[in-house]
Amino acid sequence: MKGFLKFFGGIMVTIYLIIVIILTVFMLNFNDYNVTVLGNKTYILMTDEKLEGYKKGDLLVVEKKSNDEINIGDMIFFYETDTVKKEVNINLGKVINKRRITDTETTFTMEGNVDFSSEYVIGSTKDTKAYNGIGGVLSVLESRWVFLLLVVLPILFIFLYEIYAIALEVKKQLKN
Repeated sequence: MKGFLKFFGGIMVTIYLIIVIILTVFMLNFNDYNVTVLGNKTYILMTDEKLEGYKKGDLLVVEKKSNDEINIGDMIFFYETDTVKKEVNINLGKVINKRRITDTETTFTMEGNVDFSSEYVIGSTKDTKAYNGIGGVLSVLESRWVFLLLVVLPILFIFLYEIYAIALEVKKQLKN
């Protein structure tokens, strides 16, 4: 029975460490808009149902391709900044025009005649994978309070325990 409990405890600690490492990597790779970007993939957490075709709680993995691969008629995700409210939203829109400015810069015109720099483009829906329900879980895990409770406090307690163990060992050595 002790062997089983030790084995089960080891599995639980391993799972916990994997979750903590993945969560930390995701949070360390936030871009300027507080969205995780790893390499050429952006991880969008659907917190509401404002984007057509996607549900609250979905995790969208959007692959960023070159500006040349986005065509007129494509649906693309883009960052929309509101300077008055000082917030950034992720929107989905249809490209109705495209102008190449330089080798690295392209301006996209969306429905409603709104122009966006390629700097704000996340990627196309054709290069997107949606994972149902995972976004809600990741959203909770990435919150500051859950990160504090799940990662920071356990590490703090382990650190304090180690200091306590060292103090006991020093005290024991001083007695001898």
